[in-house]
Amino acid sequence: MKRAATTLLVLLVASVASVAITSRADAALRVPQVPVLGGSLQAYLNGVGESINVLTAQDATQTWSHTTSGTTTYTVMIELSPNAAINSFGLYNGGAVIPPLFLLISGPVVPQGFSTATFQPGNILVVNRFDDNGNFLSSTTFGGVDPTNFGFYLSTPNGTFFTQDGRNPGGKAQALAFQGTGANAGTWWLAWEENSVAAGADQDFDDCVVLMESVNPTPVSKTSWGQLKARFR
Repeated sequence: MKRAATTLLVLLVASVASVAITSRADAALRVPQVPVLGGSLQAYLNGVGESINVLTAQDATQTWSHTTSGTTTYTVMIELSPNAAINSFGLYNGGAVIPPLFLLISGPVVPQGFSTATFQPGNILVVNRFDDNGNFLSSTTFGGVDPTNFGFYLSTPNGTFFTQDGRNPGGKAQALAFQGTGANAGTWWLAWEENSVAAGADQDFDDCVVLMESVNPTPVSKTSWGQLKARFR
């Protein structure tokens, strides 16, 4: 089993009442593709043998579900950020208006640190965390987790950001998803920008790069914030 992970965290702002949340079930590209600047993300993926063009291969998937194995794995591959020791990465319920955050990996974890997340009956999630040598660090059991529709967050000193664009400032993409190729076929890469893109981030998307295993994209759904809130009244 390969290993994968990253960190993300964003404050849900009440003013984004009409922003759409989008999830994909198949291999579909983002439209439009998001500019990726600087070249460092492309160089890293090239260096690990991926055949991914970061400018043209961005997938539209923004939430996922677990596979039949029930256990997913997240490995922090690189963190080209001065905040690597304090950033946190986890998942959240994609359909919740104000979602609770379920921690997968927190700093300081050097690249190759990873976590496993096992989905159990009753919406239970058991997270086990390991360092880069596979040494056990900690375990947490979470309740109320939706195994069929979860997104990911990266929590940083500059805010908490989500894989669902509509939860981010200005509805901007803070994480880019890529499907693994070659030896990594069937896995997913999440490449994060830890500063607000809406506020003029450098958009290199190399601040936290996580490899994810045993996750599937969720079915397509487009829901306004008003419709989403109405479901929970």
